[in-house]
Amino acid sequence: MKKSIVSVVFLFLIFSSIYSTDSSVSNFQVELQFFKQVYRISDPVPVLINIVNRSGEKTSFRVSPLIHESFFFELKTPKNEDVPIADNFQVEMKDNASAGSDFREITLAENESFSRFIDIAKWFDLKEPGYYYIKGIFFPNPDNKNEQAESFYYKILLKPPSSVEKQLNKEESNRQVELENVQKFPPYEVIGDFFDAKMKKDWERFLLHIDAEKLISSFDEYKAAYENARSGKYRLEVLEDFKRYLTVHWQDRIMAYKITKTQIEENKATVGCDVDYKIETLSYSMRYLFYLSQNHLGQWLIYDYTALKIK
Repeated sequence: MKKSIVSVVFLFLIFSSIYSTDSSVSNFQVELQFFKQVYRISDPVPVLINIVNRSGEKTSFRVSPLIHESFFFELKTPKNEDVPIADNFQVEMKDNASAGSDFREITLAENESFSRFIDIAKWFDLKEPGYYYIKGIFFPNPDNKNEQAESFYYKILLKPPSSVEKQLNKEESNRQVELENVQKFPPYEVIGDFFDAKMKKDWERFLLHIDAEKLISSFDEYKAAYENARSGKYRLEVLEDFKRYLTVHWQDRIMAYKITKTQIEENKATVGCDVDYKIETLSYSMRYLFYLSQNHLGQWLIYDYTALKIK
């Protein structure tokens, strides 16, 4: 077991880059060690921070009894946003400070190291699952925060607690089954589910019933941008922008809808639907005629429609 842990530590050893040009600081190399790459939210996230003497001779520094005065970390999200320090730890740092007489002097021979285990879950507000980038910071003189040695950034992954992850996986599995089922609906159920998804603002299910590449031709501005696109990449961007537009195109609140007729001829169908809307105190009704086609997977998709105000 000991051999396995040492191997894992060696595998994830991250060597430092010294950013300060101060001669006393450049004597030290900061290394971070982790025993795994994936952690759970609400569980400890232990980090071993090593300070290695790379000066070529004996070198001394001072260590505070308050570990955060000698060692610290910078933690960022993939969006380069700083992860805030936990409220309890902020209070602890504010209420506690060491005097210089409390510092302990440490002398390291060449390539000798000094280490501390730190649970960063107690230091930072780690509430969201996802990737994080962590950098270790060492202050050889706790009284002088302008002189510091830093490690490289290291990437770790935080996952939800096991119970939450199991529930999320179950919900995702149920959701996938739901989306697979709606793709099998006949034309009249497609239109019913289309408006049901709109009422519930379930935009993933809403867009699942639309053939965006064909429907875009019914919207002059988007049609022109799509046809004039100079590359396939730009066409995809126009198409994605069009899909976002569709989620707000029918923005008035739907009170009720009723399928009035359905006609199916081979792989083409038309479905009539009356929809009652309300915006503030104003109510009105629209009569739609949707045109659908069946793709090679057997899914019925809306490729065009007409609309008439009837009340």
